[in-house]
Amino acid sequence: MMKSYIKRIENRLDEHQKKALQDIFEPTVVGVPLADSRRDVCVLPDGEIRSYQRMHGNGVSEGVVEYISSTDGGLSWTKGYSDGKMQACTYFEEGDVYLTVADKYSHGMQGFWCLRSKVGPDDRDPQWIKVSDDDYYDAFLPIKSAFSDRIWITAQNCGTCTPTFFYSDDFGLTWNARAVEHSAEFELKPPHKGLRWCKGSGSEPYAIELSDNKMMMIIRTPTDQFYLSFSYDSGDSWTKSEPSFFYGVNTTPFLLRMSDGRVLCFWNNTKSLPEVDHTKTVPFNQSDANGFGEDAFTNRDAAHCAVTDDGGVSWHGYREILLNEIRNNSDFRYKGGVKSSNDKSVHQFQAFELPFNKVLVSCGQNVASRRFVIFDIAWLYEQNAKEDFLTGLSKVSTQVYLKSLSGHTAHKAGNGHCAWNRTNGAVLMPDPDGGYDEYLCISKHHDDRLMFDTQGVVWNFPMSRKGIVKVNLKPVEKSVRFTLTDRWYNPCDEFASSDSQFGFELSADDIGTDMTEVIFDYDVDEGVVKITHGEDVINTVKMAKACPTGISYLMIQCACIGDSKGVYVKSMEKCN
Repeated sequence: MMKSYIKRIENRLDEHQKKALQDIFEPTVVGVPLADSRRDVCVLPDGEIRSYQRMHGNGVSEGVVEYISSTDGGLSWTKGYSDGKMQACTYFEEGDVYLTVADKYSHGMQGFWCLRSKVGPDDRDPQWIKVSDDDYYDAFLPIKSAFSDRIWITAQNCGTCTPTFFYSDDFGLTWNARAVEHSAEFELKPPHKGLRWCKGSGSEPYAIELSDNKMMMIIRTPTDQFYLSFSYDSGDSWTKSEPSFFYGVNTTPFLLRMSDGRVLCFWNNTKSLPEVDHTKTVPFNQSDANGFGEDAFTNRDAAHCAVTDDGGVSWHGYREILLNEIRNNSDFRYKGGVKSSNDKSVHQFQAFELPFNKVLVSCGQNVASRRFVIFDIAWLYEQNAKEDFLTGLSKVSTQVYLKSLSGHTAHKAGNGHCAWNRTNGAVLMPDPDGGYDEYLCISKHHDDRLMFDTQGVVWNFPMSRKGIVKVNLKPVEKSVRFTLTDRWYNPCDEFASSDSQFGFELSADDIGTDMTEVIFDYDVDEGVVKITHGEDVINTVKMAKACPTGISYLMIQCACIGDSKGVYVKSMEKCN
């Protein structure tokens, strides 16, 4: 059954607005949320969408709540102000009631609370209902079952970080809690030289219905994988969490159930750089070395989405919905200012179903990075993609890292919690043969200002277990390293290829020095990739590690010792 507000959004649209929304297919940025994405966006019963944020001394008055509002499905936004205490909340038509949550970090009160109202976001005197005497944080907005009147909230315990499922069967008047047994330990082994943030790094759980009675909870971890827990009785009991086929490190996932039963997963399908020796970072901080903080989050610049239409048995897409617009900035730590947020990333999500098979996503942290994005779910089912750089480097990652202040507390020196400044690695350069085109130049040059010299490009395409990737390129000097893998790696990661399913190198001896095409025919089930140049299969590479999902990334790096003029890349294409 279609959610009632979706039809009301559609009814608000004039013919031009309908056409504008219908024409959106691939992810399109339509605005900037006022707050870091998690629970500050809501849809009102009449289809109005609001994004809230409490202002802090930036031009109006201390403590004033502002919001931006869209009455055309997220296509445009206007500003308003509110004295209400509910702010972003969920409306439940069956009970004619609005609910939201108040946790330790949003209100500074002891315990965990539910705010209940018959008025809505602007209610100045909502009913406060205590959900738990314990403190919880990183809570999400309440959700209602598609099969009953059960409503739930997920949050993590402030002391133990235990993921907890709270549910109410009387529209928020009383609540029950179910803690989920969860243990996700980070293992310190090469290439890591220090601990990742693994002590109290947060579980930030989110739960959704896959079918009647069956629920899935996805949980953040300090390992390379999100963990999953399942309930087969609508949340009354939960399995012990186990590693999942969703990869990602210390980031926050989100799940959205569509009116037709499909479920979308939003997460950062990304791998951090290997941890450095934290005892040698500047400034040194003992808590970081002990695993109670992070020197730099190097995996929060690509946001992804996948869809299941069979209750979680299979997933499609694994596509980038947003790359951080400041991912190459040399002032990354300061961009956007501290008043917006210390973090600058595209991790953390909220998502809402829109008319015409579209989805609105709030994604990211800090005004410099967070964005509203709309896309068509059909885009997730595409099989083919091509990148020829005619829109610049907007759809690839090429960043390298500058030596920067490091550590969980380094932002005390100015800004940029857990972040390093960056700059461009691979860049577009004129055709070396004198033509009118520009190609991506991936080279290697030592620079004392950089943390790592390796340059590369990372490109995402629709996930598949079998496919063909074509690359048009011109080798100039030394070898080119190719990686076909199931997740995003940093372009400068020297260990990415050896950590992935397929990694191999080609040199001028293999393919010459003219502009040419190489073809990679991969088959995960067969465990091989065949490399073709011209009419000949010049090599067959066996898969080095298991691949439970499929291949969705190509990485090209300048592979050499010392400096190199590298390689020019004209285009990359994935097809069946």
